Amino acid sequence: MGAREAVVAYVDALNSRSVAGLIDVGGVKDEKWSRQEAERILADRGGRGWKIKNVQVEQDMGPDTGSARLTAEDKTGKAMRDTFTVTRKDGTWHLVVFTQQPAEPGKDPASTDKPSS
Repeated sequence: MGAREAVVAYVDALNSRSVAGLIDVGGVKDEKWSRQEAERILADRGGRGWKIKNVQVEQDMGPDTGSARLTAEDKTGKAMRDTFTVTRKDGTWHLVVFTQQPAEPGKDPASTDKPSS
């Protein structure tokens, strides 16, 4: 799946309210945390009949990482604009849509605290 197809799969998952579809396009494991986050994404944006107006993909961060800009409109005419990081793993592109992924055992999560001066 190419990066553009990953964006299309994301919109399809939103429209069909597919937790499994979001997990697949996000390239994360199907676990309790990812199902919960997918449900939150779908509660916010799912089932609105999104139609893609434009997708721009740039491999601006190397051969396996880039950005994708999506412009879509729902069935009521409300616009959605979003920018995603896209990553390629084992030849398949995924969108970075999951932000709550737990740290792997033995690894400390990156700190989001402001550095003290």
